[in-house]
Formats: sequence, C-alpha cells, structure tokens
Amino acid sequence: MSFSQKKTLLPLVVVLVLIAAMAIGACSHHSATNKTSKHPKKVQMDGTFSINRDHPEETVGDADYVFLARVEEKTGTAYKNTTQIETEEGTKEISTPYTNYKITVLENMKGELETDKPIPLQKAGGISKDGSSIVTFDDDVLPEVGQSYVFLAYAQDDGSLLVSGPNSNTEVSGIDDTDTSDTIESSSVNHSSVMKTYKNALKHQIKSDRKRSVSKYDKTKD
Repeated sequence: MSFSQKKTLLPLVVVLVLIAAMAIGACSHHSATNKTSKHPKKVQMDGTFSINRDHPEETVGDADYVFLARVEEKTGTAYKNTTQIETEEGTKEISTPYTNYKITVLENMKGELETDKPIPLQKAGGISKDGSSIVTFDDDVLPEVGQSYVFLAYAQDDGSLLVSGPNSNTEVSGIDDTDTSDTIESSSVNHSSVMKTYKNALKHQIKSDRKRSVSKYDKTKD
C-alpha cells in the first residue's frame, strides 16, 4: 500500500508508505482469525516528513487550518491507491483507507472555516477494506463520534479538508453536543492544556515554504 497520488497527499510528506511486511502478514497469516475478531488488529502506516511531527510549532506552521471541532458523524471510508500484492494465499488487492467525517468547527485558531454547521473532513487511516485491521500512523488516533479535537488540516486542490500524519488531531475533553462557537469562547475549555499548547505554538509557528490551497469551507474565500 502506498500514498503515491499527489492530490491526496500532504505537501509535507516526502515519502509515505504502508509497512509492506505488516500488510502482507495481515493478508496471509492472520486472515482467518481476524474475520471473526471483535477487535481488528492494528497495522501501522509509516512515513518520512519534511517537518518534525512531534513539534507543535512546526505542525501548526505547516498546516493550512488549525481548529477545535466536534465530530458529529462518520460517513464512510474511501479506499485509494489500490494495488496488488502476492501473499501465501495468492494475489490480493490492498488499498489505503481514508475515513470520512462530518465535523462542527467550534473555534478557529488558524484560518477561518465555517462554524456551527457540519462540514466534511477526511482523515488518513481507518478500517481496512477486508475489515481485518485498523490502519493508522504511529502516534496517531482516529477521531471518534461525539468527541472533540484540535485538528491540523490541509486544504486539497479540490477545496476539501484532509487530516493526516502523527499528532494531527488531539482530543479536548469537556465539550458536549450543545456547545457552539459562542459558548466555547467563554468556557473553561480554552484553558485546557491542549488548547494552551496549540495557541502558544501558533504564536511561535514555523511556517513551511510550500504551495497552499484554500478550503471551499473557508469563510474568507472569494
């Protein structure tokens, strides 16, 4: 499996591939047991990045949008970069999962996305096409419906929003389904350690030199 198509990639990624050995192992040795497993095993995506994904000053500087949002629903999984691999059981088709969500932006920290109405967002990673595994980056988690996160998103050429890579969404607790951008602004959530970390990082952000796009959900777009 690989992320080889430019338009679905983050500009910061130099090389981004799934660990082939793990993918092959997932398709052969464990295939029978995982079809009936209640908890699919995890398969790790690995990549080489042009920034340090553990430094918020670099990650927020590279992202197009940084915002707090609540996950309203999961709307499905898209499978891209389909390829064929050889396993002990023969040729098998594999692809990279991207999970689709509807989110409500509660606070913009970088950029001006529409607030208080659900907008779509895509996250690299998700359930494999055969249902046998959960595919994510190391040090990354898939958003859960009903939870809220600080997202670091990239506008794609078609105006959609992509979140991808380690530490690209970080959970913020204390938000419920009645909160709006107005209530969040005056709530204690803004004093949480996660929000403080990212707001401080934005003051000292290290901007990367790359081509940027504007989201179709940006309130300032023409």
